[in-house]
Amino acid sequence: MPLLIDSHCHLHLPPYREDRDAVLDRMRRDDVWAVTVGTSVRLSEEAVAFADKTEGVWATVAYHPEHLTSSYHDEDEGEAGEYSIDEIARVARSSGKIVAIGETGLDFFRFDEGLDPDVAKDRQIHAFRDHISLARELDLPLVIHCRDAMTEVIDILREESKMGGVRGVMHFFTGTWDEAQALLDLGFHLGFTGAITFPIKKTQDSATHIHRVVERMPLDRLLIETDAPWLAPQAHRGDRNEPTYVRFVAEKVAELRGMAFDEVARQTTDNAIRLFGLTT
Repeated sequence: MPLLIDSHCHLHLPPYREDRDAVLDRMRRDDVWAVTVGTSVRLSEEAVAFADKTEGVWATVAYHPEHLTSSYHDEDEGEAGEYSIDEIARVARSSGKIVAIGETGLDFFRFDEGLDPDVAKDRQIHAFRDHISLARELDLPLVIHCRDAMTEVIDILREESKMGGVRGVMHFFTGTWDEAQALLDLGFHLGFTGAITFPIKKTQDSATHIHRVVERMPLDRLLIETDAPWLAPQAHRGDRNEPTYVRFVAEKVAELRGMAFDEVARQTTDNAIRLFGLTT
């Protein structure tokens, strides 16, 4: 069992091309495992290929919802290519190192100009349900992405949960306590990133800040993650993120909950191993 698990990163992406071995050396030094997350057919294939050859790394496969309705793409990620649930399913059956379907979900933040918003939302919802069905069929957890669509995501999960076999994690949770409670009631875990290490802004209400969710939620449903290469924690703000920085997330959780770091590390590691079925 490792000390820490980065439950959501993108270690197979180009930002690590030049020094990936050094990043992996730091992970071994700090006793960190990682789950590297697919966001298209091609990138899911690359995630799986990387996990297959790398000890302490596992993969997920999916097609990111934003790619369905926006031509925008991050240079660190590249073009997404066409969506095909059949191709995602093919990749999902290709390796024993695949531990989840995701990241999938809904992202209503940005739609291409000229695309009717209702059409865009329906397209994402249809694909989200495709991924849920695949996760159910393969008995795998979901890794869910949600931006500006929490009500819709929760409604879909409530409906799909009635058919059983729906479990997973809400990646990069930044919502309210009521939203957290709804997801917890459905049996989901919540994943927290280095964003919880950022100082509370003057415009933010500390009484309803994400810190209050971290303090209040059951520890056995809490996962820590980096979303690397993006969004480094406060201690490395502006730098490329990497899995070893998940330690800063664990330290902040310990601080907020008034717990020992070792206890947070042990429990969040147990949580990730149990949810994803990680085995050496």
